[in-house]
Amino acid sequence: MSSVAALVASAQRSFRIGPLSSLVCLTGLTIVIGCSSEAPDWPTPTTTDDTSDPTTTDTTTDVGPSGGAPGSGGAPGTGGANEGYSSGGMPVVPTVECAGDLPTADVAGSMHSIGVAGDKLWGELPHFWDTFGLGRLGLYLPKDSLAAEYADQDKANFDGKPWSEVLKEQTLDAVANLGLKRVRAHGMFHDDIGMYSEDGSGNPVFNFDRSDQIFDFLVENGISPIVELASMPKALAADPSKTVFDWDMIVSPPKDYAKWQQLVQAFVQHSVDKYGEAVVSDWYFEVWNEPECCQGKFWGGRGTPATSAEYFQLWDAAAAGVHAVLPNGRVGGPVTSQPGELFPETASQWREGAGVLFLNHIQDTGGTLGFFAYHAWNFVSGSVDGYFQGLDLLDSRGHTGVQIAITEFGPTWEFGLDDEPAEMGQGAAFAAQTYSDVSRRCAQESKRFPIAHAWWTLSDVFDEGFEDPADYARDSDPFTATMGVLSREGIKKPAYNTYKFLAQMGTKQMPLTVEGSGGVSGMAARDDSGGVQILIYNGQNPGMGPVDDTYYSVTDEHTVGVTLSGLNPEVAYNVSVSRVDDTEGNAYGAWQGMGRPTMSAMSAENWQELRDTMESMPESLGEALCGATFSQSFGLPSPGVLFIKLEPAVAEPQPE
Repeated sequence: MSSVAALVASAQRSFRIGPLSSLVCLTGLTIVIGCSSEAPDWPTPTTTDDTSDPTTTDTTTDVGPSGGAPGSGGAPGTGGANEGYSSGGMPVVPTVECAGDLPTADVAGSMHSIGVAGDKLWGELPHFWDTFGLGRLGLYLPKDSLAAEYADQDKANFDGKPWSEVLKEQTLDAVANLGLKRVRAHGMFHDDIGMYSEDGSGNPVFNFDRSDQIFDFLVENGISPIVELASMPKALAADPSKTVFDWDMIVSPPKDYAKWQQLVQAFVQHSVDKYGEAVVSDWYFEVWNEPECCQGKFWGGRGTPATSAEYFQLWDAAAAGVHAVLPNGRVGGPVTSQPGELFPETASQWREGAGVLFLNHIQDTGGTLGFFAYHAWNFVSGSVDGYFQGLDLLDSRGHTGVQIAITEFGPTWEFGLDDEPAEMGQGAAFAAQTYSDVSRRCAQESKRFPIAHAWWTLSDVFDEGFEDPADYARDSDPFTATMGVLSREGIKKPAYNTYKFLAQMGTKQMPLTVEGSGGVSGMAARDDSGGVQILIYNGQNPGMGPVDDTYYSVTDEHTVGVTLSGLNPEVAYNVSVSRVDDTEGNAYGAWQGMGRPTMSAMSAENWQELRDTMESMPESLGEALCGATFSQSFGLPSPGVLFIKLEPAVAEPQPE
């Protein structure tokens, strides 16, 4: 009898475990039978000297003002590897008896090979994908809460449901199913919310009635916002005629920077008074939106751009307002439109580079940088390489503990397209590649993870149109050429499924290696119960995104061989696979197959078909399967996403 089998038998005798289950303790994926103080001292698996044993480095020399743990992005420097499985405890997990063997197919002939080391760890895996953008905060407000001049913004979807109700429902759906923890939105100081006005003598008057409705909803549902300190209230704007979007977001500098500081301080003080310092200390405060972009589009007005010096004055006043209430409050910038705008070599707007100028200003004024924020809108080169370029810039200036929040990203900033990549399988694969590639590189290169990498946007309850009628050309379709993962009628787009997979990932990253012709990769994790999750994408020949409207090449299935080794053969697993491809989890593909009808032309059967195809449903590969190795070959087209999940087969509790 093997030593493991002997221990099982001993445990069954000592603890009266029935023949249908085994009581086990997990340390990572190493199983210790019994859990008593006399349990044998099992050797701890350690990482080997191969590809991927990055060492943890201490990069906390410049954490910024928080003095505490960063948010969902995890502590700086968490990309390094752990020595084995220092899990800090051994949870007791009853598993059923093995009902069969894990698949061990020969995958040698696959076009791509994915290898996962189940007995090793790379380190922590923060869920930096748990932040979503929203069009603007005022869309949470119902018609009867809005002043008459803004009441019409609470439109109705095709089903007659108010946008405000839809947005709240979809936010709660994302909390429950996508792991949403943070949101970031435009328009907090817009006059539909109405926080700021002035009396007859020009003194500030603050009104938080409508903002309380919004932030009450967020706080009650465990959502900690990244608060975009923008736009400018009409009464505070130097030139209220400087607007963008058809809802007239004012982009003018303030007429009085001291009053701007008062507004920020009053909002933060009110929030602390209402929700408590502990809650508000978990918020991030981002100053403005894309101030360098597009000849003043978001800062000063198109054609009359405000200067970088004026932005830094705005930032200083906002930071002073936050820190007057929360000395450790986290204030960030410069919120550029692209990673390339950070650097003088690639900047098209502020020629010295907005990031370089901003860090110069922080250094010259002795300011405190809580986090570094910018956007990524040039497909894979921006969302992945752009993140590490931002880290390199920070590190080169001595900010080795400051984390990054990419507060907007997506396949393209354009909307109103005939085929919006964010609504298609392109978006699903792009999200999977972004998070996988960033996670692996952080582990392999001992880099700190982002605070957030926020998909823009969660919902198609969104109205960033301009004077161009083409922006609304698709509003009669079920897919409105907007960037949300959920349509206004609640249709889940392919990217929704990728986020659903990501929400199920564990928080310990396992080594993943790739062989093949390229375009296929992923990441792997385990959770505290010993479950294993593997996310794989196929994204062939990624293009330049909105630069030339090229994304992933569309291909037939590639064979992907997946091998997971290092499992404990005494543990029974339920194994499933889910996918997003041409037909699975792809309501957009189903709509195209119908001939792209408008909503008014769709039958009840058409709508039901969209709802039947929008979810990626797990396919069982077997229950209570055991073995030291799992290997299986899968077909996956480009663009496509595969999610493999092994869960310990837990015995049902027996009635006493």
